[in-house]
Amino acid sequence: MGQRSSRVRPFAESEQVHDPNPSSSSSSTAMEQHPHRPVDVAEGEGAVLPNSRPKKKKKKGGNFFKWLSFSGKKKSTKNKSSDQGEMKDQDTETETPRSTDDNICCRYAIGRKLGQGGFGAVYEGTRLEDGQQVAVKFVKKTKHTECISIPDHPEPLPKEVALTILANKGPVMDIIKLLDWQDQQDFYVMVLERLPHSMDVSRLVESNGGSIDENLARLIMWGATLAAEACCRRGVYHGDIKLENLLIDLKNLEVKLIDFGCGDLLTESAYTRFCGTIMYCPPEYRMKGEFHGKPATVWTLGILLFRMLCGYFPDTFDLYRINMNTWYKPGLTEGCCHLICSLLQQKPERRPALERIVYHEWF
Repeated sequence: MGQRSSRVRPFAESEQVHDPNPSSSSSSTAMEQHPHRPVDVAEGEGAVLPNSRPKKKKKKGGNFFKWLSFSGKKKSTKNKSSDQGEMKDQDTETETPRSTDDNICCRYAIGRKLGQGGFGAVYEGTRLEDGQQVAVKFVKKTKHTECISIPDHPEPLPKEVALTILANKGPVMDIIKLLDWQDQQDFYVMVLERLPHSMDVSRLVESNGGSIDENLARLIMWGATLAAEACCRRGVYHGDIKLENLLIDLKNLEVKLIDFGCGDLLTESAYTRFCGTIMYCPPEYRMKGEFHGKPATVWTLGILLFRMLCGYFPDTFDLYRINMNTWYKPGLTEGCCHLICSLLQQKPERRPALERIVYHEWF
């Protein structure tokens, strides 16, 4: 396979259970403006920056990371001949060396690593033409990497790329923007917007002692709900909404949903494979081996809210009380406890419609 590159016009990991045989489907998209926004959290309230970053275990990167050393140091597109030879080693099936003008990394200066998962890594980046700060994500292809077709694109795209493009169709406020991407032989590259004063919500929660106050949780929950609803409206099932996949800008307290690697096209029919994080898995999948996208997303939002406020995931007794609508936590408002009970109902039909959550009295 050769390279495919696309500049996207204006319109990032924890324990995951990756299904070895993902499936795909199709849906349509729509567009709707946001209703209202909850009262902003006062500056500094609940948002504590960690004094030091936790040490991370070093992992051996794949061969496709090796050429980042020359891409990251390159500040211009001059002296291309030596670079061509190095790229030839990465693509032995190509008979003639490709010009580095075809390489997406020649348009960006690659900086330090921001995070790494089982199939790729995310780096800081700077777009050379205008100095814009970006995040550059490299994802290694495997034999299970799936490509799907979406409107306005003649050839199938890697599923994560396709879903991110679909999620960006229309006004984008609470979903990370895809700015550029390229399909390489052994991996694909995604260039995403980077929030300069951000951290993922998991780090924010841990830096606050494992849980956050209700006001800050309300703001994060608001952004996560709007992002989830927008994804479904645009025909995308994210599949892995969790603390680690939400970024919050600590300067203006904006929330962004990231990482569509576990997602799928939204369907009316049930999914028979769960590819997200096990702690967010809906109970209907555990009991029946299938689930529907929207009710499962509502359950995920309930787990997200519970985890932020309580500092742990709900246990069996919590879920029993929730299902009986008798659960409460001292210090939380009645509206907050009511929302958690409605989102985490065991039967999917008893959960509220995703589109109606933002109109709940708690917001």
